Amino acid sequence: MKLDTVYAGFRVERIEPVQEVNGTAYMLKHEQSGARLLYIDTEDTNKVFHVAFRTPPHDSTGVAHILEHSVLCGSRKFPLKEPFVELVKGSLNTFLNAMTYSDKTVYPVASKNDADFHNLMDVYLDAVFYPRVAKDPMIVMQEGWHYELESPEDPLTYKGVVYNEMKGVYSSPDSQLDHHKMKLLYPDTTYGHDSGGYPDNITDLTYENFKAFYDSYYHPSNSYIYLYGDMNIEETLAFIDGEYLSNFQAIDVDSSIAMQAPLSEPVVASFPYGIGNDESDKGKAIHSLTYVFPEMSFTQSLAFEVLNHALFTSGSAPLKEALVKANIGSDVSGAYMDGIRQPLFEISVTGSEIEKQAQLQEVVENTLRQLVDAGLDKELLEASLNRIEFILREADFGGRPIGLAYGLRVMDNWLYDEDPIELLRYEPVLKVLREGLSTDFYEKLLRTYILDNTHKGLVSLYPEKGLQEKKEQEETAKLAAIKLNMSEEEIAHIIDQTAKLKEMQQAVDSEEALATIPLLELSDISPVVEVTPRREIDHKGIRVHHIDVPARGINYVSLYFNMESLREDELFYAELLSDVLGRLDTERFTYAEIAKEINLHLGGYTMDVLPVSIHNERDAFVPLAVVRSKALASNIGHLTSLLGEIIGRTKFDSQERLVELLKEGKAIWDTEAFRRGNTIVTNLLMAKVSKIGKFRDQDTLGYFRRLVEVLDNETLLAGVTEQLMKVQQRLFRKDNLEVSFVGTIEELETFLAHLDDITTVLSDDSWEAQLEMTQSYVNEGLATSGKVQYVAKGGNFRDHGGTHTGTMSVLETMLRYDYLWNLIRVQGGAYGAFANFHNNGNMVFCSYRDPNLENTLQVYDGLPTYLRELDLSPREMRKYIIGTMSGLDVSNTPFLQGARAMSLYFGNTNEANMTAFRQQVLETTVEDLRGLADVIEKVLQDNHIVVMGSEQRIKEAEQLFDKVSNLVQ
Repeated sequence: MKLDTVYAGFRVERIEPVQEVNGTAYMLKHEQSGARLLYIDTEDTNKVFHVAFRTPPHDSTGVAHILEHSVLCGSRKFPLKEPFVELVKGSLNTFLNAMTYSDKTVYPVASKNDADFHNLMDVYLDAVFYPRVAKDPMIVMQEGWHYELESPEDPLTYKGVVYNEMKGVYSSPDSQLDHHKMKLLYPDTTYGHDSGGYPDNITDLTYENFKAFYDSYYHPSNSYIYLYGDMNIEETLAFIDGEYLSNFQAIDVDSSIAMQAPLSEPVVASFPYGIGNDESDKGKAIHSLTYVFPEMSFTQSLAFEVLNHALFTSGSAPLKEALVKANIGSDVSGAYMDGIRQPLFEISVTGSEIEKQAQLQEVVENTLRQLVDAGLDKELLEASLNRIEFILREADFGGRPIGLAYGLRVMDNWLYDEDPIELLRYEPVLKVLREGLSTDFYEKLLRTYILDNTHKGLVSLYPEKGLQEKKEQEETAKLAAIKLNMSEEEIAHIIDQTAKLKEMQQAVDSEEALATIPLLELSDISPVVEVTPRREIDHKGIRVHHIDVPARGINYVSLYFNMESLREDELFYAELLSDVLGRLDTERFTYAEIAKEINLHLGGYTMDVLPVSIHNERDAFVPLAVVRSKALASNIGHLTSLLGEIIGRTKFDSQERLVELLKEGKAIWDTEAFRRGNTIVTNLLMAKVSKIGKFRDQDTLGYFRRLVEVLDNETLLAGVTEQLMKVQQRLFRKDNLEVSFVGTIEELETFLAHLDDITTVLSDDSWEAQLEMTQSYVNEGLATSGKVQYVAKGGNFRDHGGTHTGTMSVLETMLRYDYLWNLIRVQGGAYGAFANFHNNGNMVFCSYRDPNLENTLQVYDGLPTYLRELDLSPREMRKYIIGTMSGLDVSNTPFLQGARAMSLYFGNTNEANMTAFRQQVLETTVEDLRGLADVIEKVLQDNHIVVMGSEQRIKEAEQLFDKVSNLVQ
């Protein structure tokens, strides 16, 4: 495309090469509609599209969030109940979602398939510009909130997907703290409201206000369209113009984000949050000290990322250490939030007491003043800058499309009428930041925006027993009063609306409506399995696995140690070892010094405990402790030297430091446990059913229960050092090591020349395998102060003669987006539900952020009947197969390719197994799906249940459980 030339109504306003993304950026403007468009032309075949709108809310009714859900419930060209779900069922997308932020709403999709990419764009553009919800308030009732009443005698209740989702969000105390903090610090702007919706305010939303919000903001003149990847851009622009933008005229949209005037004086406040009646309230206070900034440049923002890492994230972080030493709390963290017009810098403390509130600000500002006056440790800053630079250059987003990350990044400027391309160009900024190491650049930033800043708030939460129960009683009383004041006509109207909504939810889309969703052919899917090549090398008696994958000059090293030499009761200490290694003194370095070394020379270090199931075996698995690191190829010598130092020369003799780290882990668990609901209940359920499940639970609830026990027992606490040393000696042995290396052959040779740095510190001892996992089954209820449930039920289908096939993966897709979606999410009001069928026979159903408990279990139990009566058209069957294949063909980064190759190796599977499984998916029939009914029914009849939920709901369903306990001790 050429500058100042019009293509399909779009005028090209800028063309600039961007070396950091290996592409060229084009800024365009659709002259008729006023739509903005940014296109990044690269060779990446994983194409990305998003359409975004600036959507500043004026209250906390969650209108922006509910609108994001609702526009995906049918549109002009796609008159289905939920085109989004139909897309997921039958698309080869590499990403498909929608996200509500505090001041914008983004609808992104990605796909490597050209036809699929076009289809995804079409459905999303029709959804945002011609949604059915603009004329149908029933959708807002379903997705937002509504009164539920089936008969005059029933109690009046609230229901709605977003309503229950946000009740789940606000079950976490840190979310409650965020709500209070933003409300106090941004009292006059959109950031003082919760765009997601505060449960107490969601029920104030009317359809009239909802419609007004849509009409105000969902217009091309308020849109930001983003395209990325290798595509025929002129055809794409012609499609967007011809099908959509040419139907609109440019208008003035007032969606500006106002600036919050600086507060005349700092805010100090505290609020209660609920804990269980049987929970201890000791060490449960949470504090937030937050500084609000004016608009910041890219350079300033990246500088604060460096400062945050240096002061809080690095193992040698001086401000974090000062707060911990002052005994303000057990866990301290910092965060720079720049995805809003006025960024903020927050210091958070958990595991504290409310009496420590004032001391937090005193220690923070006194420590910072001393650091600034004396001059910051420039080596520490350089180490943190190196870490930030490595992250930028690596551009690893955990398997998500890289173009998606770039698209979200540019919005941080584009939304506020600044240059979006600037945020892709990090090289000039890194140059300025590196030059700043030799000046007082960083000290001036801290003095200006922290020490001399009066726009700040100190906000705390303190625990209150029974508060959640009290709030639930108040809500029940409020609804009873509302119903009492209703006339007979009003009650009849709500009953009628409830019935009509259920009728709508239970209605089946017609074949004609379903046919409007474009669908690929099975022939569009390659039957070939993409297998990452892995080559084994014997290097001085050590088995090295080479994964020859181009990785931008970065090498990924993983050390695999088998854990069979440990006993089950020692697994806790292996998990603890993974948490503390790299955070303790070694023979050559203090823990602060080794943190600097890691950040100066490496891209990161971790240790994880990882079980790998053996293919086609019920209980056999390989228990692994995996030490991972990554570095530029030029720094591989530093990598091996530091790994050798950490795993072979760590000192465990500082009881004070160990206790500090244990308390930090406990504090993190206390505040974040509710966010892990899915993982907690599914792992606990599987712990009762299988050996690998029991092993996995040692990393979640099993670990934290043991952690609490150790912290409360002086004898156990005193023995931690001895136990860690014992586990270290048993794991880190020469005869117990396998190594994987991701990089080129030439880089491998350099790595092997340095491998002795690691192997020479390993023990020459040998240990016999002795790990045996014990099991006992009880149905368990976990009581929390939360407002919603996580309901899990499952077992093992191999116990009933079942075998794992590709058909089960197709069933997972179908259940997630049909049976469970309709009955648990749409009709039940939960945020979602899923099913998993594993090769070892483990099978689990789980709902999340679910207002129900018994009803959800009944849905699970009804699945066999549903399957026996299943009737799918050939088109619907093809759709589920394609959607399943999308999950099998995920994009992999060099690191993920290496990890996957090693998982296949340890799991004793191969390309032939994978090809056979893939073929089973492609050949799945309706009869195959019906044939799973019997074995699923038998597993469900085993009646294995774990539920985590509100204290009141758990107690009401107490008869379901053999054991009821509190989640947080």
